Amino acid sequence: MAGPSMRRMSYPFMVNIGMVLAQATQERRYSRPPTSGTTFEDVKVMRKGARYVQYAAAAYHTNKASVAECIPGLCANDVKHIQVGPGPGFFIAVDPESDDIVLCVRGPYSTAEAISGALAAKEQFLGGMAHGGILQSARVLVDGALPILMRLTQESPRKGIAIVGYSIAAGVATLATILMASDGCPLAKLMSTGRVKCYAFAPPPVFEPLWALPAWVHGSTYSFIFNMDCVPRTCMGTVAKLYCALREVDQQSAGIDDRLGFIRGEVELVNHFPDSVDVPPEFSFAMSSVHVIGSVIVLFHQEDGQICCEHAVPHLTDRILLSPQLMSNHALKNYEQAFEDLAAQRGASDACVVS
Repeated sequence: MAGPSMRRMSYPFMVNIGMVLAQATQERRYSRPPTSGTTFEDVKVMRKGARYVQYAAAAYHTNKASVAECIPGLCANDVKHIQVGPGPGFFIAVDPESDDIVLCVRGPYSTAEAISGALAAKEQFLGGMAHGGILQSARVLVDGALPILMRLTQESPRKGIAIVGYSIAAGVATLATILMASDGCPLAKLMSTGRVKCYAFAPPPVFEPLWALPAWVHGSTYSFIFNMDCVPRTCMGTVAKLYCALREVDQQSAGIDDRLGFIRGEVELVNHFPDSVDVPPEFSFAMSSVHVIGSVIVLFHQEDGQICCEHAVPHLTDRILLSPQLMSNHALKNYEQAFEDLAAQRGASDACVVS
């Protein structure tokens, strides 16, 4: 953003954002993440999600035995290939439980790395715009993984394919699925029979407008978001909305002593401190948001401890939620625990939890 909107703030950035976070916490502005309120009820998808989130955790290992140790029932012989680099690290295994060939992409090592990777310029793709850096990584992944996938599908033509990733790697997985399974591409026939699926855990936004994508993309991709996780809600567009909100906070009348006192809980202020404000029209094209692809499923705990899984739609994830948990919720262990809790809550029943 340039011009008047970029003039220096009068108060430190951390003070302004601290005021918003303090008020959001006081108001319980985000006691639960925004969702459509509609329960996601596909038990088969949730069961596979619980299986493949273990694959996402295993992707940080670099030898077959270590990978297999992370996934119940998997043997080292089931792991057919591990690639550390160059480009995105990944492994490919034949899963004995789901009977899928699984391509699992290794995620980043920290939330800070994930947030940094979520911010990049857009590139034209499929009649829309995609996250440029993640699209480039997806192309490199396809070059390395597709020959192995094709060989394994020829050896086992009845098996499906699952493409799995966590965090930035989940964005890579979603775009790689499109590159490999679009019309005229090697996996298009398998996709047409519903045997190619993508399971994306904590994926960053990667594409806009979503209506430009073929319907099969949304029907074959499952994107899981845990609670207030900031990475699936972070792109240039949402950062710009947060910046515009902080500009409004900066311009309000309270002085520095009152601001610091409010953050400490010692001063009461009647002002409203927003955490998302629309970008001015002159910047709306350059700062438009990209979105998470596929069926977006939000996992979160209610106050009574019950775990819920509900649909979200694009406008519900098009802002960064200034919650104290926005960073910690991105940890992969939270996703693993959420699926464990869901399985325990469901017990022996095949019915997905009703929130």
